[in-house]
Amino acid sequence: MSPKQLLTGIIIAAVFIFISRSAFIVDQRDQVLVMQFGNITGAPIVEPGLKWKLPWQNTIIFDKRLLASDDLPNEVITKDKKKILVDSFTRWKIIDPLKVYQVAKTRERVESRMQDVVGAKVREVLGQHTLHEIVTGGDGGDMRTILMVTIRDLADKEVANLGVKVVDVRIKRADLPEENSDSVFRRMKAERQRIAKQYRSEGEEAAKEIRATADKERKFLLADAYKQSEIIKGDADAKATKIYAQSYQQDPKFYAFTRSLEAYKTSMASQSRIVLSPNSEFFQFFEKSK
Repeated sequence: MSPKQLLTGIIIAAVFIFISRSAFIVDQRDQVLVMQFGNITGAPIVEPGLKWKLPWQNTIIFDKRLLASDDLPNEVITKDKKKILVDSFTRWKIIDPLKVYQVAKTRERVESRMQDVVGAKVREVLGQHTLHEIVTGGDGGDMRTILMVTIRDLADKEVANLGVKVVDVRIKRADLPEENSDSVFRRMKAERQRIAKQYRSEGEEAAKEIRATADKERKFLLADAYKQSEIIKGDADAKATKIYAQSYQQDPKFYAFTRSLEAYKTSMASQSRIVLSPNSEFFQFFEKSK
């Protein structure tokens, strides 16, 4: 190989090494810091594409996507002195990688510091409310949402100096410690039994009122029906008496005859015995007509 070819090869190799150590690609999901001898050499690179640096410079990559952090369970003392374990998670993002590097160097360290802040705010905010408000959401049912927004805002304000932004904080569950669960469950059971007994008592009282009202209405209906029946019978008797009177006026003898026949029929039933004088007016129609 001639000296000229050797020199050309060395130049090509040097150019290749220079390019390979100088060119780098910024992914659209990343943001990059360029460092030289341990110092940052400018603003973070956030635009994706092919970028250049000096061969002796190196890069540090930070994610610029929305990140999720599953926080450790927090032991919280509520306003009514109840101890609960709160499990939550945080959604956050790195908005200033330069500041992140200056205060924490890596994503893992800044995430750990952010989790400490979020945990402190969880204890601070939930400690100002009762267990009932935390678990059930309060009277309006929106207390938990308000609590999570408050925690997020307070935590975001405090981690601003870390170069990150807290986007959302969510409470996954709030549990009583195991040693308190049995006693709480017993109290809940006793409370439910008390409520059930109250409902049964109210139901029995309502049933008695309904039965009393029904009996009253039944007696009223029977009395009214009896009244109407007596009125109808009285009207019928009056009409019958009027008819009898009219019949008597038309033919008194025939009326007397029919009435006597009815008396005979009534008094002389089967197995009946009547002792009367033959001259009695009762038997006047048995005599021979003259």
